[in-house]
Amino acid sequence: MKLNYKRTILVGFAFFLISAFWQAYDTIVPLILTNKFEMGQTYSGIIMSLDNIFAVVLLPIFGTLSDKTMTRFGKRTPYITVGTVLAAFFLILLGFTPKLIVFVLVLLGCLLSMATFRSPAVALMPDVTV
Repeated sequence: MKLNYKRTILVGFAFFLISAFWQAYDTIVPLILTNKFEMGQTYSGIIMSLDNIFAVVLLPIFGTLSDKTMTRFGKRTPYITVGTVLAAFFLILLGFTPKLIVFVLVLLGCLLSMATFRSPAVALMPDVTV
């Protein structure tokens, strides 16, 4: 099997997207919580820890699901496509939420969307490289 540079670069974009998302998330969400909703640092930190809790629980689940899935688009592509679109939608929506409870619900949707495609995107690299 020969290294397919095009596929490797395309899969690298998934890693780039994951890194860019978490940079934006870790920068923007605490500012929204403390400035817009006037939340203290402690409560803001508790909400910010939700992504770690989601990761521990959901990443193995979506990784296993993507291993067992077989569609005409492949094993991982449906999870990556749907998760990416939903995560982008929810991340944009975070800036427009007027109330804290709505913000937390949108944040949970964003974290669930990220968990949907994070494991399949990481597992895709060994699938397409030597």
